[in-house]
Amino acid sequence: MKTRHIAPSCHGRHAALLATVATLLLAPVAALATDPGPSKPGGKNPAVTLEAIAGSTVKRVVLSAKAAERLGIEIGKVGEESIVHKQMVSGLVTAAADKPPAAKPGGGTFGGFAQAGGTPAGAGAVAAVVSATPAQQKPGGEPAGLGKVVIESPQPPTPATPSTRTNIPILGDAWVLVSLSAAEWERLAKDKPARLLPLSTRDPLSSELLAQPSGVAPVEDPKRSMLSLYYIVPGADHGLTLNSRLRVELQISGIEEKQKVVPYSAVYYDGKGAAWVYVNTKPLTFERQRISVERIVRDVAILSGGPAIGTPVVTVGASLLFGTEIFGK
Repeated sequence: MKTRHIAPSCHGRHAALLATVATLLLAPVAALATDPGPSKPGGKNPAVTLEAIAGSTVKRVVLSAKAAERLGIEIGKVGEESIVHKQMVSGLVTAAADKPPAAKPGGGTFGGFAQAGGTPAGAGAVAAVVSATPAQQKPGGEPAGLGKVVIESPQPPTPATPSTRTNIPILGDAWVLVSLSAAEWERLAKDKPARLLPLSTRDPLSSELLAQPSGVAPVEDPKRSMLSLYYIVPGADHGLTLNSRLRVELQISGIEEKQKVVPYSAVYYDGKGAAWVYVNTKPLTFERQRISVERIVRDVAILSGGPAIGTPVVTVGASLLFGTEIFGK
């Protein structure tokens, strides 16, 4: 049996190859060993530090300046505003009318409101007032009847179209019809204009439109026990079209109260539905505090409980701070 001998030069080449492989395999470990990562207390300031708050399960979050910038934290303040109570209802755009809807003879009243028979003026494609010429006398003094009917249109004549058609521009004043219950009518600020808004599925209006109270008494719809109320958008440049639907924001009567508010973006709801804000107690330091939200009005939350007026709160990045507080990173 012959023994195979490896030349010394081969031993050298194998040793060099093994050394190279070992260097490549250990390179990531060496890199991690030299990467300090988040520094500990006592060294450089860490990106995030969580501090216990006496008597609370909430933790105080302290960020480094770089971490706050990375999270995009923005600060606002708890404020106080005069809140106008409003109600949103549906509205239907109708044509302008020369006369208000007339009460139906013998129709009675509903809570003092007129009952109208048929379709009220302003609800058709062309609003018109119908009148009659004086009766003519036959020879011998007998009346000849009412004579011909005259239709007086309040706007330039347009081709006859079914009243259900839409996208027909209204050339003059536009009437907006809304339906309210008797209780809603009682709460309504009857001398205040209504704000018109598009449906959420429609394009925005070209400009903000306000509709003025028409001065016409509400008309009862006996089938629904609802009241039909009219507002008027004056002029011809409103851009409204016949039979189009809108949202109508009505003002509720009462004293305009000053109430505590925060930007709605500052409110964070946890998994149980509780509402919170992050208070900026000192630079780069944030504490989560419970709030009681009474209601939301546009882009502000009205608070019945929470931090004092003037308190700095996080308006952008509250959800990220919550994740940082819970997971520690």
